[in-house]
Amino acid sequence: MKTMLKTLSVVAVASLAFAPAARAEVSEHFIIHELEQTPQEAATLIRDFIAMSDDWSLNGEFEMMGGAAVGMKICFNAMRGYVAAAGLHNLALMPCGNIAFYEEDGQSYLSMLDVGYMTTLSPHPELEAGVALARPAYAAMFTEVLSVD
Repeated sequence: MKTMLKTLSVVAVASLAFAPAARAEVSEHFIIHELEQTPQEAATLIRDFIAMSDDWSLNGEFEMMGGAAVGMKICFNAMRGYVAAAGLHNLALMPCGNIAFYEEDGQSYLSMLDVGYMTTLSPHPELEAGVALARPAYAAMFTEVLSVD
């Protein structure tokens, strides 16, 4: 009996490992864009843009899924003052740009956690003002750098 249960457990785990990922519903806290570039190319374009701008900071970049996806933590620098003014505990929300570049079914995507998550977690007028400033800045950067609307 124990051998049979072990065998069934191994088969169940193995089938999960090879099953296609289920598509989850995307909440309003995510911004998703289809891309013409590969995930790696898109990340390079964003990295190069940030390197040439005093308005942005790259706080981290890392490969995920064995290099098939790229994660980036970027900050629209003007947002920092609003976050601090809302209370220093809010610094844990930084950087406000949490981005992933990945491919699904042959299509590349950008996924970003909308900066409005900050006011959901910590409602404060200063954060609301910062979000109002940052949202269009991120949208403009993605339009300019990645040609998305």
